[in-house]
Amino acid sequence: MIHISKEEARNYLVRYHNLDGIEDFYGEEGVLKYFRRVGSIQYDPLNVVGRNPDLVLQSRIKDYSHEMLGSLLYEKRCLLDGWDKMMSIYSREDWPFFSRVRKEKEVQIKELLKRRNSVEAFQLIDEIRIMLKEQGPLQSNRIPTKTTNPGSWGHRKLSSAALDFMFHTGELGIYNKINTQKVYDLIENLLPHNLIGGADPFQSDHEFCKWYVKRRIGSVGLLWNKNGGGWLGDFIQKKELRNEIIKELIEEGEILEIQVEGINAVFYIRKEDKEFFNNKLEYREARFLAPLDNMLWDREMTKAIFDFDYSWEVYVPINKRKYGYYVLPVLYKNRFVARFEPEIHRNNDPLIIKNWWWENDIEITADMKSAIENEFENFCRYLHCESVQMKF
Repeated sequence: MIHISKEEARNYLVRYHNLDGIEDFYGEEGVLKYFRRVGSIQYDPLNVVGRNPDLVLQSRIKDYSHEMLGSLLYEKRCLLDGWDKMMSIYSREDWPFFSRVRKEKEVQIKELLKRRNSVEAFQLIDEIRIMLKEQGPLQSNRIPTKTTNPGSWGHRKLSSAALDFMFHTGELGIYNKINTQKVYDLIENLLPHNLIGGADPFQSDHEFCKWYVKRRIGSVGLLWNKNGGGWLGDFIQKKELRNEIIKELIEEGEILEIQVEGINAVFYIRKEDKEFFNNKLEYREARFLAPLDNMLWDREMTKAIFDFDYSWEVYVPINKRKYGYYVLPVLYKNRFVARFEPEIHRNNDPLIIKNWWWENDIEITADMKSAIENEFENFCRYLHCESVQMKF
Protein backbone atom coordinates (compact mmCIF):
# COMPACT_ATOMS: atom_id res chain seq x y z
CA MET A 1 0.00 0.00 0.00
CA ILE A 2 1.36 3.40 -1.02
CA HIS A 3 0.24 6.27 1.24
CA ILE A 4 -0.07 9.74 -0.27
CA SER A 5 -1.72 13.06 0.57
CA LYS A 6 -4.53 14.70 -1.42
CA GLU A 7 -1.97 17.15 -2.74
CA GLU A 8 0.13 14.30 -4.07
CA ALA A 9 -2.94 12.64 -5.58
CA ARG A 10 -3.84 15.87 -7.39
CA ASN A 11 -0.28 16.31 -8.58
CA TYR A 12 -0.21 12.74 -9.84
CA LEU A 13 -3.41 13.14 -11.89
CA VAL A 14 -2.36 16.49 -13.35
CA ARG A 15 1.02 15.03 -14.30
CA TYR A 16 -0.46 11.80 -15.64
CA HIS A 17 -2.85 13.64 -17.98
CA ASN A 18 -0.16 16.11 -19.09
CA LEU A 19 -2.25 19.00 -17.82
CA ASP A 20 0.99 20.62 -16.70
CA GLY A 21 2.23 20.52 -20.29
CA ILE A 22 5.63 19.10 -19.30
CA GLU A 23 5.58 16.37 -21.94
CA ASP A 24 6.02 17.29 -25.57
CA PHE A 25 2.59 16.26 -26.80
CA TYR A 26 2.44 18.08 -30.10
CA GLY A 27 0.40 17.54 -33.26
CA GLU A 28 -1.06 14.25 -34.38
CA GLU A 29 1.75 12.25 -32.79
CA GLY A 30 0.97 13.93 -29.48
CA VAL A 31 -2.68 12.91 -29.86
CA LEU A 32 -1.63 9.29 -30.47
CA LYS A 33 0.70 9.36 -27.46
CA TYR A 34 -2.17 10.42 -25.24
CA PHE A 35 -4.45 7.71 -26.63
CA ARG A 36 -1.74 5.12 -25.99
CA ARG A 37 -1.73 6.25 -22.37
CA VAL A 38 -5.45 6.42 -21.60
CA GLY A 39 -6.90 4.00 -24.13
CA SER A 40 -10.02 5.95 -25.04
CA ILE A 41 -11.79 9.29 -24.88
CA GLN A 42 -15.55 9.52 -24.54
CA TYR A 43 -17.44 10.89 -27.54
CA ASP A 44 -20.46 13.17 -27.33
CA PRO A 45 -22.08 14.87 -30.35
CA LEU A 46 -22.86 18.21 -28.65
CA ASN A 47 -20.76 21.01 -30.08
CA VAL A 48 -20.70 24.23 -28.07
CA VAL A 49 -16.99 25.06 -28.13
CA GLY A 50 -15.96 21.81 -29.78
CA ARG A 51 -17.07 18.28 -29.05
CA ASN A 52 -15.92 16.44 -25.98
CA PRO A 53 -12.90 14.64 -27.57
CA ASP A 54 -11.64 17.94 -28.97
CA LEU A 55 -11.99 19.61 -25.58
CA VAL A 56 -10.08 16.79 -23.90
CA LEU A 57 -7.25 16.99 -26.41
CA GLN A 58 -6.94 20.79 -26.58
CA SER A 59 -6.10 20.83 -22.86
CA ARG A 60 -3.21 18.36 -23.33
CA ILE A 61 -1.86 18.76 -26.87
CA LYS A 62 0.05 21.90 -27.78
CA ASP A 63 -1.58 23.88 -30.62
CA TYR A 64 -4.30 21.25 -31.04
CA SER A 65 -6.97 21.67 -33.72
CA HIS A 66 -10.01 19.48 -34.42
CA GLU A 67 -8.61 18.75 -37.90
CA MET A 68 -5.95 16.57 -36.23
CA LEU A 69 -8.54 14.23 -34.76
CA GLY A 70 -10.51 14.13 -38.01
CA SER A 71 -7.35 13.17 -39.90
CA LEU A 72 -6.47 10.38 -37.47
CA LEU A 73 -10.03 9.03 -37.53
CA TYR A 74 -11.13 9.33 -41.16
CA GLU A 75 -8.00 9.73 -43.28
CA LYS A 76 -5.11 7.88 -41.65
CA ARG A 77 -7.51 5.68 -39.62
CA CYS A 78 -5.12 5.29 -36.70
CA LEU A 79 -8.16 5.83 -34.44
CA LEU A 80 -11.74 4.63 -34.70
CA ASP A 81 -15.18 5.18 -33.24
CA GLY A 82 -16.37 2.37 -31.00
CA TRP A 83 -18.09 1.41 -27.77
CA ASP A 84 -16.04 1.51 -24.57
CA LYS A 85 -17.27 3.77 -21.78
CA MET A 86 -20.37 4.76 -23.76
CA MET A 87 -19.50 5.89 -27.31
CA SER A 88 -15.77 6.53 -27.46
CA ILE A 89 -12.73 6.89 -29.66
CA TYR A 90 -9.80 4.50 -29.32
CA SER A 91 -6.83 3.12 -31.24
CA ARG A 92 -7.53 0.79 -34.14
CA GLU A 93 -5.08 -1.69 -32.58
CA ASP A 94 -7.68 -2.24 -29.85
CA TRP A 95 -10.20 -3.62 -32.34
CA PRO A 96 -9.55 -7.34 -31.63
CA PHE A 97 -9.55 -6.72 -27.87
CA PHE A 98 -13.14 -5.46 -27.98
CA SER A 99 -14.65 -8.46 -29.77
CA ARG A 100 -16.46 -9.56 -26.59
CA VAL A 101 -17.95 -6.10 -26.16
CA ARG A 102 -19.27 -6.26 -29.73
CA LYS A 103 -20.83 -9.67 -29.03
CA GLU A 104 -22.43 -8.31 -25.88
CA LYS A 105 -23.83 -5.32 -27.81
CA GLU A 106 -25.35 -7.75 -30.31
CA VAL A 107 -27.31 -9.46 -27.53
CA GLN A 108 -28.35 -6.14 -25.97
CA ILE A 109 -29.53 -4.53 -29.21
CA LYS A 110 -31.50 -7.60 -30.26
CA GLU A 111 -33.32 -7.57 -26.94
CA LEU A 112 -33.89 -3.81 -27.20
CA LEU A 113 -35.36 -3.96 -30.69
CA LYS A 114 -37.58 -6.85 -29.64
CA ARG A 115 -38.96 -4.79 -26.73
CA ARG A 116 -39.60 -1.89 -29.11
CA ASN A 117 -41.32 -4.09 -31.70
CA SER A 118 -38.64 -3.15 -34.22
CA VAL A 119 -37.22 -6.56 -35.19
CA GLU A 120 -38.14 -5.79 -38.82
CA ALA A 121 -34.92 -3.79 -38.85
CA PHE A 122 -32.99 -7.05 -39.23
CA GLN A 123 -34.70 -7.63 -42.58
CA LEU A 124 -32.87 -4.59 -43.96
CA ILE A 125 -29.36 -5.83 -43.16
CA ASP A 126 -28.86 -7.75 -46.41
CA GLU A 127 -30.14 -4.80 -48.43
CA ILE A 128 -27.78 -2.39 -46.64
CA ARG A 129 -24.87 -4.76 -47.13
CA ILE A 130 -25.52 -4.93 -50.88
CA MET A 131 -25.93 -1.16 -51.19
CA LEU A 132 -22.60 -0.52 -49.48
CA LYS A 133 -20.82 -3.05 -51.66
CA GLU A 134 -22.28 -1.60 -54.84
CA GLN A 135 -22.32 2.12 -54.02
CA GLY A 136 -19.61 2.58 -51.44
CA PRO A 137 -19.91 4.66 -48.23
CA LEU A 138 -23.43 5.93 -47.50
CA GLN A 139 -25.13 8.27 -45.06
CA SER A 140 -28.03 6.76 -43.18
CA ASN A 141 -30.51 9.15 -44.83
CA ARG A 142 -29.61 7.69 -48.24
CA ILE A 143 -30.78 4.23 -47.24
CA PRO A 144 -34.53 3.99 -47.91
CA THR A 145 -37.01 2.31 -45.61
CA LYS A 146 -40.81 2.29 -45.76
CA THR A 147 -41.36 1.47 -42.13
CA THR A 148 -40.83 3.72 -39.15
CA ASN A 149 -40.79 3.03 -35.43
CA PRO A 150 -43.81 4.80 -33.89
CA GLY A 151 -42.30 4.81 -30.39
CA SER A 152 -40.97 7.92 -28.71
CA TRP A 153 -37.58 6.38 -27.86
CA GLY A 154 -34.83 5.01 -30.05
CA HIS A 155 -34.64 5.00 -33.84
CA ARG A 156 -37.79 5.98 -35.69
CA LYS A 157 -36.36 4.70 -38.97
CA LEU A 158 -35.76 0.97 -39.06
CA SER A 159 -32.84 1.56 -41.41
CA SER A 160 -31.13 3.59 -38.68
CA ALA A 161 -31.72 0.78 -36.21
CA ALA A 162 -30.23 -1.71 -38.66
CA LEU A 163 -27.18 0.49 -39.26
CA ASP A 164 -26.69 0.96 -35.54
CA PHE A 165 -26.83 -2.81 -35.02
CA MET A 166 -24.32 -3.45 -37.81
CA PHE A 167 -21.99 -0.78 -36.44
CA HIS A 168 -22.04 -2.00 -32.83
CA THR A 169 -21.55 -5.60 -33.84
CA GLY A 170 -18.56 -4.73 -36.00
CA GLU A 171 -19.81 -5.24 -39.54
CA LEU A 172 -19.79 -1.50 -40.31
CA GLY A 173 -17.46 1.31 -39.39
CA ILE A 174 -17.67 5.07 -39.73
CA TYR A 175 -16.10 6.22 -42.99
CA ASN A 176 -16.59 9.89 -42.12
CA LYS A 177 -18.89 12.28 -40.30
CA ILE A 178 -20.66 15.28 -41.76
CA ASN A 179 -21.22 17.29 -38.60
CA THR A 180 -22.87 14.53 -36.51
CA GLN A 181 -24.25 12.58 -39.48
CA LYS A 182 -22.40 9.27 -39.80
CA VAL A 183 -21.23 8.02 -43.18
CA TYR A 184 -21.00 4.22 -42.98
CA ASP A 185 -18.88 1.71 -44.82
CA LEU A 186 -18.11 -1.97 -44.44
CA ILE A 187 -15.45 -2.42 -41.78
CA GLU A 188 -13.41 -4.54 -44.20
CA ASN A 189 -12.84 -1.38 -46.27
CA LEU A 190 -11.68 0.68 -43.27
CA LEU A 191 -9.37 -1.51 -41.20
CA PRO A 192 -6.45 -3.79 -42.13
CA HIS A 193 -7.54 -7.37 -42.72
CA ASN A 194 -5.12 -8.70 -40.11
CA LEU A 195 -7.01 -6.68 -37.47
CA ILE A 196 -10.48 -7.64 -38.65
CA GLY A 197 -9.61 -11.31 -39.05
CA GLY A 198 -7.47 -11.48 -35.94
CA ALA A 199 -8.52 -13.95 -33.27
CA ASP A 200 -9.93 -12.81 -29.95
CA PRO A 201 -6.75 -12.53 -27.82
CA PHE A 202 -8.59 -13.75 -24.71
CA GLN A 203 -9.52 -17.33 -23.87
CA SER A 204 -12.34 -16.37 -21.49
CA ASP A 205 -14.50 -13.49 -20.26
CA HIS A 206 -12.45 -13.50 -17.06
CA GLU A 207 -9.19 -13.01 -18.95
CA PHE A 208 -10.76 -10.22 -20.99
CA CYS A 209 -12.01 -8.50 -17.83
CA LYS A 210 -8.52 -8.49 -16.33
CA TRP A 211 -7.30 -6.59 -19.39
CA TYR A 212 -10.34 -4.32 -19.34
CA VAL A 213 -10.18 -3.41 -15.64
CA LYS A 214 -6.49 -2.51 -15.86
CA ARG A 215 -7.13 -0.54 -19.04
CA ARG A 216 -9.98 1.41 -17.40
CA ILE A 217 -7.78 2.32 -14.43
CA GLY A 218 -5.34 3.72 -16.98
CA SER A 219 -8.12 5.68 -18.71
CA VAL A 220 -8.63 7.72 -15.53
CA GLY A 221 -5.11 7.38 -14.13
CA LEU A 222 -6.12 6.81 -10.52
CA LEU A 223 -9.39 5.05 -9.74
CA TRP A 224 -11.22 3.58 -6.78
CA ASN A 225 -13.52 0.57 -6.84
CA LYS A 226 -16.80 2.36 -6.22
CA ASN A 227 -19.66 2.17 -8.69
CA GLY A 228 -19.78 5.37 -10.71
CA GLY A 229 -18.84 6.98 -13.99
CA GLY A 230 -15.35 5.49 -13.95
CA TRP A 231 -16.72 1.96 -14.31
CA LEU A 232 -19.44 2.46 -16.92
CA GLY A 233 -19.44 -0.13 -19.67
CA ASP A 234 -20.12 -3.78 -20.29
CA PHE A 235 -18.61 -6.46 -18.03
CA ILE A 236 -16.69 -4.19 -15.63
CA GLN A 237 -19.83 -2.48 -14.33
CA LYS A 238 -20.41 -5.52 -12.08
CA LYS A 239 -18.71 -4.77 -8.77
CA GLU A 240 -18.57 -8.38 -7.57
CA LEU A 241 -16.58 -9.31 -10.67
CA ARG A 242 -14.36 -6.23 -10.29
CA ASN A 243 -13.55 -7.19 -6.71
CA GLU A 244 -12.27 -10.55 -7.90
CA ILE A 245 -10.35 -9.09 -10.83
CA ILE A 246 -8.73 -6.32 -8.80
CA LYS A 247 -7.58 -8.82 -6.16
CA GLU A 248 -5.90 -10.91 -8.88
CA LEU A 249 -4.27 -7.89 -10.51
CA ILE A 250 -2.84 -6.81 -7.15
CA GLU A 251 -1.48 -10.29 -6.46
CA GLU A 252 0.13 -10.36 -9.90
CA GLY A 253 1.66 -6.91 -9.38
CA GLU A 254 -0.18 -5.42 -12.37
CA ILE A 255 -1.84 -2.68 -10.30
CA LEU A 256 -0.78 -0.94 -7.09
CA GLU A 257 -2.91 0.04 -4.10
CA ILE A 258 -2.96 3.70 -3.09
CA GLN A 259 -4.29 5.17 0.15
CA VAL A 260 -5.07 8.89 -0.05
CA GLU A 261 -4.94 10.69 3.28
CA GLY A 262 -8.39 11.65 4.56
CA ILE A 263 -10.31 9.45 2.08
CA ASN A 264 -11.78 6.17 3.30
CA ALA A 265 -11.27 4.21 0.09
CA VAL A 266 -8.48 2.37 -1.69
CA PHE A 267 -7.36 3.68 -5.08
CA TYR A 268 -5.50 1.85 -7.83
CA ILE A 269 -2.92 2.73 -10.47
CA ARG A 270 -1.25 0.59 -13.10
CA LYS A 271 2.22 -0.56 -12.08
CA GLU A 272 3.79 1.20 -15.07
CA ASP A 273 2.28 4.55 -14.05
CA LYS A 274 4.11 4.88 -10.72
CA GLU A 275 6.65 7.07 -12.51
CA PHE A 276 4.08 9.90 -12.65
CA PHE A 277 4.27 10.50 -8.91
CA ASN A 278 5.88 13.87 -8.39
CA ASN A 279 5.41 15.71 -5.12
CA LYS A 280 6.20 19.10 -6.61
CA LEU A 281 4.75 20.55 -9.77
CA GLU A 282 6.69 23.59 -10.91
CA TYR A 283 4.20 25.19 -13.26
CA ARG A 284 1.75 28.07 -13.21
CA GLU A 285 -0.64 27.19 -15.99
CA ALA A 286 -4.42 27.04 -16.28
CA ARG A 287 -6.45 24.56 -18.32
CA PHE A 288 -10.08 24.46 -19.45
CA LEU A 289 -11.34 20.87 -19.19
CA ALA A 290 -14.06 18.98 -21.04
CA PRO A 291 -17.33 18.11 -19.28
CA LEU A 292 -16.60 14.41 -19.92
CA ASP A 293 -12.84 14.69 -19.37
CA ASN A 294 -11.12 11.40 -18.49
CA MET A 295 -9.94 12.85 -15.19
CA LEU A 296 -13.56 13.70 -14.28
CA TRP A 297 -15.24 10.43 -15.21
CA ASP A 298 -16.02 9.67 -11.57
CA ARG A 299 -17.64 12.83 -10.17
CA GLU A 300 -17.65 11.56 -6.59
CA MET A 301 -13.94 10.78 -6.80
CA THR A 302 -13.25 14.23 -8.25
CA LYS A 303 -15.04 15.77 -5.29
CA ALA A 304 -13.09 13.62 -2.81
CA ILE A 305 -9.64 14.38 -4.26
CA PHE A 306 -10.04 17.89 -5.65
CA ASP A 307 -12.82 19.20 -3.35
CA PHE A 308 -14.62 20.12 -6.56
CA ASP A 309 -18.31 19.32 -6.95
CA TYR A 310 -19.01 19.17 -10.68
CA SER A 311 -21.93 17.84 -12.68
CA TRP A 312 -22.81 18.20 -16.34
CA GLU A 313 -26.20 19.90 -16.45
CA VAL A 314 -26.96 19.53 -20.15
CA TYR A 315 -29.87 17.17 -19.45
CA VAL A 316 -31.02 18.90 -16.27
CA PRO A 317 -34.21 21.02 -16.62
CA ILE A 318 -33.39 24.73 -16.78
CA ASN A 319 -35.13 25.56 -13.50
CA LYS A 320 -33.08 22.91 -11.69
CA ARG A 321 -29.64 23.87 -12.99
CA LYS A 322 -27.20 25.26 -10.46
CA TYR A 323 -24.87 26.68 -13.10
CA GLY A 324 -25.64 26.32 -16.80
CA TYR A 325 -26.25 24.21 -19.88
CA TYR A 326 -22.62 23.58 -20.91
CA VAL A 327 -20.10 24.53 -18.24
CA LEU A 328 -16.34 23.92 -18.39
CA PRO A 329 -14.14 23.45 -15.28
CA VAL A 330 -11.07 25.66 -14.90
CA LEU A 331 -7.92 24.01 -13.52
CA TYR A 332 -5.07 26.14 -12.16
CA LYS A 333 -1.96 24.26 -11.05
CA ASN A 334 -3.55 21.28 -9.28
CA ARG A 335 -6.83 22.88 -8.14
CA PHE A 336 -10.16 23.63 -9.78
CA VAL A 337 -10.57 27.34 -9.22
CA ALA A 338 -13.58 28.26 -11.38
CA ARG A 339 -16.06 27.18 -14.03
CA PHE A 340 -17.59 29.06 -16.94
CA GLU A 341 -20.42 28.84 -19.46
CA PRO A 342 -19.63 29.75 -23.09
CA GLU A 343 -22.14 30.47 -25.81
CA ILE A 344 -22.23 28.22 -28.85
CA HIS A 345 -19.25 29.24 -30.94
CA ARG A 346 -19.17 29.64 -34.70
CA ASN A 347 -15.99 29.96 -36.75
CA ASN A 348 -14.42 33.44 -36.78
CA ASP A 349 -16.91 34.81 -34.23
CA PRO A 350 -15.63 36.01 -30.84
CA LEU A 351 -15.69 33.52 -27.99
CA ILE A 352 -18.55 34.70 -25.75
CA ILE A 353 -18.56 33.81 -22.05
CA LYS A 354 -22.07 33.99 -20.60
CA ASN A 355 -21.19 33.24 -16.97
CA TRP A 356 -18.16 32.77 -14.76
CA TRP A 357 -18.14 31.31 -11.24
CA TRP A 358 -15.13 31.31 -8.92
CA GLU A 359 -14.95 28.50 -6.40
CA ASN A 360 -15.78 29.69 -2.87
CA ASP A 361 -12.53 28.67 -1.17
CA ILE A 362 -10.15 30.02 -3.82
CA GLU A 363 -7.79 32.95 -3.22
CA ILE A 364 -7.71 34.83 -6.51
CA THR A 365 -4.17 36.00 -7.29
CA ALA A 366 -2.53 38.01 -10.06
CA ASP A 367 -0.65 34.89 -11.21
CA MET A 368 -3.90 32.95 -11.41
CA LYS A 369 -5.61 35.65 -13.49
CA SER A 370 -2.60 35.87 -15.78
CA ALA A 371 -2.59 32.09 -16.30
CA ILE A 372 -6.31 32.10 -17.13
CA GLU A 373 -5.83 34.96 -19.61
CA ASN A 374 -3.06 32.94 -21.30
CA GLU A 375 -5.35 29.92 -21.46
CA PHE A 376 -8.07 32.00 -23.10
CA GLU A 377 -5.52 32.90 -25.79
CA ASN A 378 -4.76 29.19 -26.29
CA PHE A 379 -8.47 28.39 -26.34
CA CYS A 380 -9.14 31.04 -28.97
CA ARG A 381 -6.40 29.61 -31.19
CA TYR A 382 -8.01 26.19 -30.86
CA LEU A 383 -11.40 27.68 -31.84
CA HIS A 384 -9.91 29.79 -34.66
CA CYS A 385 -11.19 33.03 -33.17
CA GLU A 386 -9.42 36.25 -32.27
CA SER A 387 -11.15 37.61 -29.18
CA VAL A 388 -13.14 36.86 -26.04
CA GLN A 389 -16.21 38.77 -24.89
CA MET A 390 -17.41 38.55 -21.31
CA LYS A 391 -21.20 38.98 -20.98
CA PHE A 392 -21.63 38.72 -17.23
